[in-house]
Amino acid sequence: MLDFVLSLLSGALPFCLTLIVGGYLTVKTHFFQFKNFGASLRLFKGKKADGISGFSAMCNSLSAAIGTGNIVGVAAAISLSGAGAVFWMWISSFLGMVIKSGEIALGVFYREKTGGGPHIYIKNACPKSARFLAVIFAFVGVLATFFCGNMTQINAAVSGVAQSPLIKLLIGALAAVVTGFVICGGAEKIAGFLSKMLPFMAVLYIALCLGVILRNFTALPNAVKSIFVGAFTPRAVTGGAVVGLLNVISTGASKGIFSNEAGVGTAAIAHSLVSGSKPLRQSLYGIFEVFIDTILLCTLTALTILTSGVIIDYGAAPNSALTIGAFSTLYGGASVFILNVMMLLFGVSSIIGWASYGISFCGFLFSKKGERLFVLIYPLFCIAGSLLSHNFVWRLAELFNGILVIINLCVMAFLSKKVIALLKEK
Repeated sequence: MLDFVLSLLSGALPFCLTLIVGGYLTVKTHFFQFKNFGASLRLFKGKKADGISGFSAMCNSLSAAIGTGNIVGVAAAISLSGAGAVFWMWISSFLGMVIKSGEIALGVFYREKTGGGPHIYIKNACPKSARFLAVIFAFVGVLATFFCGNMTQINAAVSGVAQSPLIKLLIGALAAVVTGFVICGGAEKIAGFLSKMLPFMAVLYIALCLGVILRNFTALPNAVKSIFVGAFTPRAVTGGAVVGLLNVISTGASKGIFSNEAGVGTAAIAHSLVSGSKPLRQSLYGIFEVFIDTILLCTLTALTILTSGVIIDYGAAPNSALTIGAFSTLYGGASVFILNVMMLLFGVSSIIGWASYGISFCGFLFSKKGERLFVLIYPLFCIAGSLLSHNFVWRLAELFNGILVIINLCVMAFLSKKVIALLKEK
């Protein structure tokens, strides 16, 4: 029963809401994400305003989204549900583009002097009788920051490095020091750090994946075919190891949401800090963020695994071994070192990106004292996350993530007229 509830809250219900809300907004905005895709690509550089530009805000949001989920999460989706899960990641992502754009637009429109986000637009746009949801959202948001934004990232990063608790502890402590140093400088320092780190990491990872894919180019057609066939007839791809179609849909959707965070609402926090920005212009970053995170990076990870010829143990506990095996077909023994470095870089950047969300949530709940306490406590979760059980940390992270998606998408459905108006604004 508990497993059913967890699966419902972390996968099935968020996906259904993504399908309904994303589909409705897509139709009502006349396919906003497709019409404005080109415009989103032209927003790479924003004018600096009060220290944080649109580009810096995008890097903050992307850094929080691009983490070990792009490596371990994709490998987990394939090992648990087959290649078809990637297709459902794509579907949730295409709908997620307009959802993320909508939540950014709401965040910018309803922001206050201290910033914005779902907890702020729930408070300012919903009836008084529903404003308790803002408190619930912020509280669950703090928990999600600790687990989804911090502990899962460092847990996945250290899992491939060593089995020794001492080495894991040392890596967790190092991540805690780096995180504490950066986040003590506030939102501007966080955004500045991530705007320099993210482009380097993304380009390096893309190059590494393309190397494997091009090396195994002849296997690419079959890899793509397995994604589409497995999306609707998973047993044809996995040899009967996967439970069924609903399992594939739920896994793909939950991993997609976990990866790009469309529907979670956290991107609205980062983008609401760009002073003087307009809701429509800032919302365009949402399209590009989902595209880079899932359509590009997650797809490259999937194709790297599927073209490499590495044996997939369907139903096995997810870890970095599958991706390491894929990289080793080209990079040999160095692949372990390369991937572990990438996972540490992605993990730490995601931890730092999520810190700005936790600061916002704690400020909303407990004022400035809460923000200061969060900055002191948050780095310590890097140490805890490096030592705890993989399954325990990831299941809690997906649960809290799912609750945030459910609340945020229900609110967006209620405010859909306003969302549509903001996305059509000239």
